[in-house]
Amino acid sequence: MKTIEYLGPKKLVLKNRPKPKPKANEILMQTKSVGICGTDLHIYNGGMNLPTPLVPGHEFSGIISAIGSQVSKNFKIGDRITAEHVIPCNKCNYCKQGKPNLCINAKIIGLHRPGALAEYVAIPADLVYKVPNKISFEEAALLEPLTIALYAIHETTQLLNIKAAVIGQGPIGILLDQVLKASGAYVVGFDILQSRLQWVKNKKWADEVIDSKKSNELKKFANSFDVVFEVVGRQITAQTSIDIARRDGQVFLLGVFEEPSKLDLMKIVKKELNVHGSWTCAFSFPQAIDLVMQNKIDLKSLITHRYSIDQAAQAFKDASAYSNDRIKTVINF
Repeated sequence: MKTIEYLGPKKLVLKNRPKPKPKANEILMQTKSVGICGTDLHIYNGGMNLPTPLVPGHEFSGIISAIGSQVSKNFKIGDRITAEHVIPCNKCNYCKQGKPNLCINAKIIGLHRPGALAEYVAIPADLVYKVPNKISFEEAALLEPLTIALYAIHETTQLLNIKAAVIGQGPIGILLDQVLKASGAYVVGFDILQSRLQWVKNKKWADEVIDSKKSNELKKFANSFDVVFEVVGRQITAQTSIDIARRDGQVFLLGVFEEPSKLDLMKIVKKELNVHGSWTCAFSFPQAIDLVMQNKIDLKSLITHRYSIDQAAQAFKDASAYSNDRIKTVINF
């Protein structure tokens, strides 16, 4: 089978490998679509110290090709599927508390074991979800980032009629816009790219869009949001989140911070802010599928660039350039 293997910074190669055989508790998926996300690009650019060769890909969809002998779920060959990407140990205290995303022994598909940038990939059956025919394979690959948005809002005190800010209008930020709007919030999207802001405005995914580079625009929003979501991972955007949240407001940090940040912690104290970290997702796939089926979330419009498996190396190179017209890149088989 064809696989895409990461060998080191900016080095992806197309290889031919034997098709894997599923273990007793696994299913074998024939891959149909894979999304490229920020974590994949972080790996590609050498930002994570992972063993090589590595097959990336943790946002994916496909069909069941084979089923392990001890799989008890009601699956059959040919089922259209997607899956969680965090494989928990189910033994540590975090797993027992229902937080598998915080598992201290977790293995991640596409990081610690082969991912979906291969014609076939073995996946623990407990992580797998069936995908209705109405949802395309490309859309199904984007269910995973949608679950991250859904998981991030699960600790908000309420959503109806609140004023929410989303800092960063990449794929997850845009999905947060849509989820918050669907929940009855007034949504303001922040970014530094005019093309992104115009896209969000045209799609009416947010009620307002603001250019974060304009300091006067930021100042007028000081202390005004009930809840703020930071989806960038930079010191300046984390500080902005603290600045624009109201007293007794909530701040959720989803961005991947590559360096330590210096923040005005006294503002958190004096405003009695509730600051939360939000890491990957847990148990959000059924809700994600339901929202897409109800046409409350538009996944298809996020896909701006498509490539074949043979073009995967070029896809990563192009996506790493972060061009203004690119939102989501998908590789199809």
